[in-house]
Amino acid sequence: MSKVKIVLYCLIGLTVAGIGFGLASYLRLREEPQALLAVLPEGTDVTLNRIHHVATRDGVTQWTLDAESAQYEKADNKTVFKDILATFFLEDGNNIRLSSRGGTLLTDTKDMEVWGDVVARSGQYELSTDKLSYEHKTRTMFTKTPVVIKGKGMEVTGDSMTFDLQTEQVVVLGRVKAVFESFAL
Repeated sequence: MSKVKIVLYCLIGLTVAGIGFGLASYLRLREEPQALLAVLPEGTDVTLNRIHHVATRDGVTQWTLDAESAQYEKADNKTVFKDILATFFLEDGNNIRLSSRGGTLLTDTKDMEVWGDVVARSGQYELSTDKLSYEHKTRTMFTKTPVVIKGKGMEVTGDSMTFDLQTEQVVVLGRVKAVFESFAL
């Protein structure tokens, strides 16, 4: 028997075995759907990949969130995300684009906390910190971890920060340092 035929028969055999395994798995999960839940991390009710979420108030989009994955935990009313990109829409038509490695969303309040290489950009300004929280009811972002805000020839650092998305006012507290380039009175 030639080598080509041997390889061909092996490939056909592997294909048939793969189809048989896939069909057996499908039939098992169809008859026992709880077996699928057994592969989820403990305490997780649903796991999704590549998700998009939109939060609105009175028909107006407040923010959107895209993530590589999400795990919903019904008992805690929260969703845990990985690799987040969120956009917060401001009343003047501008927006803030936020990225982080992880975060949680409380599904009942729409409050959010993100962490890991947190960066928020709006126009020429960039904020970076380790952890940032968002309170949906007051449309306020805040952090109690060191923060750096850069942009338009300036840099401000501090131990904590609050940003009101409605008034677009930023308050930086604790060992505040500001550096301005080309500052003329």
